[in-house]
Parts: sequence; structure tokens; C-alpha cells
Amino acid sequence: MKTLEEFNTFLDQRLQQELLDLEKRRIAGRNWMRRMWAAILVPFAVFVFFLVRYSLHTAAETAATGHNGSGSQIILMVALVTLFTLGGYAVRYFLMKQKGATAAVDYGPDFKEKIVRPVIGFLSPSYTYQPLNYASYDEFTESGLFARKNYTITGNDQVYGKLGDMTFQCCDLTVTHMPLVTLRGQGPDIVFCGSYFIGQYPRYFSTPVYILSRSTALESWFGSGAADNGFIETWNLGKKVLPADSTFNKLFMVYAKDENEAQQLLTPVLMEKLTQLQERSGAKLFISFYNNRVYVGISHGMDYFETTLHKSLEDRQMLKNFYLDFVSVLQLAEELQQNTTIWTSHTFSRS
Repeated sequence: MKTLEEFNTFLDQRLQQELLDLEKRRIAGRNWMRRMWAAILVPFAVFVFFLVRYSLHTAAETAATGHNGSGSQIILMVALVTLFTLGGYAVRYFLMKQKGATAAVDYGPDFKEKIVRPVIGFLSPSYTYQPLNYASYDEFTESGLFARKNYTITGNDQVYGKLGDMTFQCCDLTVTHMPLVTLRGQGPDIVFCGSYFIGQYPRYFSTPVYILSRSTALESWFGSGAADNGFIETWNLGKKVLPADSTFNKLFMVYAKDENEAQQLLTPVLMEKLTQLQERSGAKLFISFYNNRVYVGISHGMDYFETTLHKSLEDRQMLKNFYLDFVSVLQLAEELQQNTTIWTSHTFSRS
């Protein structure tokens, strides 16, 4: 598996010019947006200024003369509104013909084709990148970790691949749920938002095992997580398991129906890799070993490959974070393949 140093070298040698070209387009698009806003707001401010001034002048004149010229006022108001509306459309039409308009519209898709697709190819030429695809409702709930509810699922940037005898898919995923009773202005609950990985093996885990990040004290006081809102029914996951690693226990909660089998799955190497992923990402982790699949959700709240006109491409941290998350999960999957004691040729029931 390629190292972070190799990845940085690849960015420098193969994608540096593409990043610079896209950065120029981003700046052009950002400047165009600023001009567009200025072209809209400045005439509007001028219009409001003269409207207020005219209204005050008319009110003063009416008070002095006692004559109310409401008919002429209405005609003048309609004329002013029409004039500024047509002027706004004319300015907008002119700006849309400028070079920056194309940069603003096409910047995101080009970033995925010219940067993201080569990055996936660098990780492995055999991996398939599909910008519009993502995990389905069934692929999310079949982990056995999340209760089956009426979720809304969106996502993108799915990667398919094979590692040893495991096939996998990884994507950006956002899962929300609208409560039956809500306060005015309250939006849906966020169940999960981040990177979602599914690895499928030709054999089965001996028992289902679930691992959840522990909530911080701040989250316990001021927020609620998936488990708190009933999206994860911890009472249905099995007994709590306490591995021998105290550092791991401070970061995670482990549930399994068979404690001995769970202890065999949680090797020192696996716990160390999970601990490193938790400490580096600082995100909520949702992990399920269920039937012949491992599910790893890193709820960091980001959509890695969605760019904006206000974020410079000179900062490559987004690409590095994706690389580190992706490689970390693949290393977890490799460790599982080497642990022969946890596998069986028979599946187990959901109950």
C-alpha cells in the first residue's frame, strides 16, 4: 500500500499543474461572483436611496400644500421598478458572457475528473470511481447497527475495488431522519455524515460485533448522537465487551452477543489501528462486523471532493485527509483477513 510520502510526491509531480490551472479558474470564478453581487446590490442600494428620498420629499410636499399626488407617485414607482429590473437583467446577461461565469459553473466537475479520478487511479489502477453513486438504504441498514427507520440518504464519489479476497466500496454519505414531531424551524436529525466503507469477504464472521465511539462530555451535555435518538438500539446489539486495552476502552464501546468471539476479533493490532484512526480523525466511528461484511462509518461531517469558490486548492489537506481515511480502513480490512480464528463458512441470523 502506497505511503503518504508517495502520495504527496504524486500530487507534486503529476497533479501540480492541473491544480494550478484549476486554482486560476477558481479565482476567476470567485472574482466573477463578487462582480455579480456588486452589480446586483449597488443598483439596488441606489434604488432604495432614491425611493426613500423621493418618499420623504413627497410627504413633506403633501404636508405643506395639502395636495396628494398619489396617482403620479404610483406611475413613477412602477417606472422606477421596471427600469431597475431591466437594468439588473442587462447587467446579469453581460456578466454571464464573461469568462468567469464558465469557471464558476464548471470548476467542481472538472476538479473531480482532473484531480479526483487520477488520485483514485494512483491508489490502484483497478479501482473504479463513480462520482454520482453511493451506498443504498439497504447497504446502510444491513450493517445491523442502525435501526430501520425512514431515512433520507444522499451521497456521491463511490469507489469500488478489491483487496485480497475482499471486495469493497467506499463513498461520501449523508443520512438524515425527520422526526414525527418537530419544533418550528427545526430540520431533520443527522444520523450520519461522512465516509462510509463496506468490505465483503467470501467467509463469515463467527459473531456480530459492533464498535462505537464514546461521546465526549461536551456532546453529552449539549447534543445527542445516533444512539441517543434511537437510531442505534444498543440494547439489541448484545453485551458490552471490555478488551484488555485501557486506551481503546476510553475511546470506544464494544457490543457483541458472544464475548469470547469478540475478544478474538479485537486483536492488539486491530485495536491500535482503530485508536489511531479515532485520534487522527477526531470523528465519530460506527463499525460493524456483520455476516460476511465489515462496515466502517467515519462521521467527520465533510463531503471530501465538493469544492467551493472560496477554498483555495493550494491547501491540499482535503486530499490528504481522504487518503489517510481510505488507507486506514483498507489496513483494517487487511488485518481482518489475516485473523483466521474469526471466520466460519456459515452465516448467522439477524436475531
